[in-house]
Amino acid sequence: MAVSEPLLEVEGLVKHFPGPSNLLQQSSVLVKAVDGVSFTVDEGTTFALVGESGCGKTTVAKNVLLLERPTAGVIKFRGKDINRLNRRDLKEYKHTVQAVFQDPYSSLNPRMQVKDIIGEPLRVHEGMRGRRLQTRVAELLDNVGLNPVTGSFFPHQFSGGQRQRIAIARALALQPKLIVLDEPVSGLDVSIRAQILNLLVDLQEEFGLSYLLISHDLAIVEHMSHRVGVMYVGKMVELSEKEDMYSDAVHPYTKALLASVPRPDPDIAMGLTISGEVASPINPPTGCRFHPRCPIYQDSPECRDVQPEWDQVAPLHWSACHKVKP
Repeated sequence: MAVSEPLLEVEGLVKHFPGPSNLLQQSSVLVKAVDGVSFTVDEGTTFALVGESGCGKTTVAKNVLLLERPTAGVIKFRGKDINRLNRRDLKEYKHTVQAVFQDPYSSLNPRMQVKDIIGEPLRVHEGMRGRRLQTRVAELLDNVGLNPVTGSFFPHQFSGGQRQRIAIARALALQPKLIVLDEPVSGLDVSIRAQILNLLVDLQEEFGLSYLLISHDLAIVEHMSHRVGVMYVGKMVELSEKEDMYSDAVHPYTKALLASVPRPDPDIAMGLTISGEVASPINPPTGCRFHPRCPIYQDSPECRDVQPEWDQVAPLHWSACHKVKP
């Protein structure tokens, strides 16, 4: 049986930024935000990128959304390099890939009625007008669990969870295949998060959507994802199917992240823990970038001086750690 082509392929993605200027330095400083990240997103699935703040997750998302251009590497959508698309294919890509961001209020124009916010991409990209536009906007509001009557309201008249539903409706307007979800519920009350997450799962099943989920919350990732990649200071350190990640994680950073998830039973052992701050991408550690915080690092020259290779430790499971062998 033929294997279907991934919807999205990220191959060796590198994104370096000019760092802050310093008169005492002779050479320019680079912020190595993303440094050789690769993964794929299949049709109808959710791939989650996780890690602490500052690990490069959102920079990956911005490159997928063409908000930034990579320093090196390739991003392919349906087999085509998105940074080499002609004008027609670029327009189609921007229809097909949409985003939902962390703060719905800042992404919604406060001076526009909700019906106009949701309808704007339909007017601009598809020339939709009149009754047809009104009907489509009403359908989208209904899809996300909002009464179409609320289309005449303004964003400030809604709660945070309702505003995120509006943002999701707008993202659905052009019938995308891939939606980038950048911390989609982190700004919401705990009681509302589950509602939005369940809505996203339901919409994925109904419309065959694929998601690239950016999150630091492993409980959310467990609820939504099919595959998971763990990033640390611009590097991917572990990648696997969700079930393997949560039952058989091998990288000490992944294990420590999982141990930090609150547990209902206080008698369950916490497992590995980490201390200190995420290393700076301006001057990342030599060797394994996690080694200064690694709970199993014991002054190993290999960990300190040599970048670990990307090894397959099990079927569909990869890790980059000197202490983990296939």
